[in-house]
Order: sequence, then structure tokens, then C-alpha cells
Amino acid sequence: MDDLQALATLLAAPESPQAAERSLRRIQQRMRRPSRPSRRAWFAAGVSLAAAAAAAVVVVSGTAAPTAAPNGPPPTAAQLTAGGILLAAATTAEREPEGSGAYWHVKTSYSGNALESWTARDGRTWWRGDKTAGKVVKLARSTPFRLGGLEVSFEQLQKLPAEPDALKTWISDGLEHSDVKTSAGRLDAAGQARSVFSGLVSLVSQLPASPEVRAAAFRALASYPEVKNLGAVDGGEGLLIPFAESPVQLVVDPATSQVRNTNFYVTADGAEVTVQDKPVTIDAGWTDTLPAGD
Repeated sequence: MDDLQALATLLAAPESPQAAERSLRRIQQRMRRPSRPSRRAWFAAGVSLAAAAAAAVVVVSGTAAPTAAPNGPPPTAAQLTAGGILLAAATTAEREPEGSGAYWHVKTSYSGNALESWTARDGRTWWRGDKTAGKVVKLARSTPFRLGGLEVSFEQLQKLPAEPDALKTWISDGLEHSDVKTSAGRLDAAGQARSVFSGLVSLVSQLPASPEVRAAAFRALASYPEVKNLGAVDGGEGLLIPFAESPVQLVVDPATSQVRNTNFYVTADGAEVTVQDKPVTIDAGWTDTLPAGD
């Protein structure tokens, strides 16, 4: 853990390439161990899309760190992989304090537009967006959180496993015994795998998960193949994953464990959205107040 924390610090202020290379080599040894948005709807039977808040989920994934050739030079800091970035973010997330507040607030900004939701721990939800003419509207019924298409309560989120494989299994089992569907019907194997991935993304970017569960989700995402590091960009480290029909790009800050922006997100009603031209910015966290007058 100390090596990963050191790497997170180096990523934030890379003053010593030699130290970064040493930390990366130690991480490699551990990892070798056993324009027009497109929309694909995912929903649970009986759920009204109009009743769901328009909170968003950022998709994140990772790869294993590169393996240096025998007796060859170690990878440089510039060659750090997406997996290393996600593992560093996991270490940071694990050491963050537990959040507190009355409402979980999510703001999704895209091309000058913004969608916001405020969800109380008991599921009461308020929403503001284009369809509400900028006013905050309380939804008629309680709104569950979304975990890879699954409807989950705040209490269920707090009881999730804090180990990567167990976390993936929990989501997968929940999907298998749920009525989560696509417009084509019940989830097939590929659809279930995709929904598990989306659930992990939700945990690191949109859902009020505990620090330990967020860390487990980052580590689970780091095991996904074919994800590339695009290098340092404004706000953090750019990542690319050839996910489904369109590659997903996102920015992760390993020093704060925050996902800064993406070209892919999932709405609170389970719909997947890919944005072709400009990135989407996601801000999520606890607050004790609703907007004035609500």
C-alpha cells in the first residue's frame, strides 16, 4: 500500500523519475500475482424513466502494468499504464475520510447544460435540468441508486464487499437474480458483463460508496484489459478503453481519486450515453442543503 500511495504522490508532482520508476517496478511485481449522443436504454421492469433523476455515471477501466523485458530498463514514468493510475487512485480513495451530509448531490455538465439531482438517504430525490426549466422539482416517489442497472438502497451500498473479486461477484449475482433488462430482453452474458463494468464505474464516480468499496472498485477496474494511458492532461491522467462500439475516454486524478470528465456516462434510469464532441464533467458529493427555496 505504501508503494501505491507514493506513486499517487509522484503522479501529482513527478519530481523524481527514478523514484517513480522504482515504485512502478514494485507495483508490477504485485500485479503479476495470482457530437450526437448515442443512447442505449437499460431499465428494470416497472421503473418509470420519467420518475428517475438524471444523475450520471462515469466509466473507468484499466489494464495491468507493462512488463519490462528481462534484464532490460524499467518503464519510465511516462510509460505508466492505466492500471497503475487506477491502483494509485484506489490507494488514495481508501485513505479518504467517510463522507457525511443529508443529500447526495450529482451534477452532470455537458456543452453548457447541467443536470442535477439531490438524493436523501431514504431515497427522496430532487431534480433540476432542462425539463424543469431550471427549477428544482421533488420527484413523486423515492428513487433508488443504480448499480450496473440494479436498484439498490443506501443501506445496501454500505454493505457491499470491499474486495475486488467479491464486489464483482456481488453485482453479477444481483443481476442474475434481478429483472434488469435491455430493450432486447433479459441480459445475456455480454450484457451482464457490461452491466457489472458499469456498476464498478458507478461506485468510483457517482454513488455514495464507502472509501473501502470505492478502492475495491478501482482495483477491479484496473484488471480490465486493453486500457491505455493517454498521458497527463488538464485535471489528471487521460485513459482510453475500446469499450463497446465507441472508445471511452476519461480523466482520472490519482492524487484525489476523482474522475474529472468522460465521453461516456450512464443516467440514473440506466441509459448509456456516448458523447462524440465534448467531454462530460461529473461532480458528486454530500451536502446538507438543497437550493434556496426548495
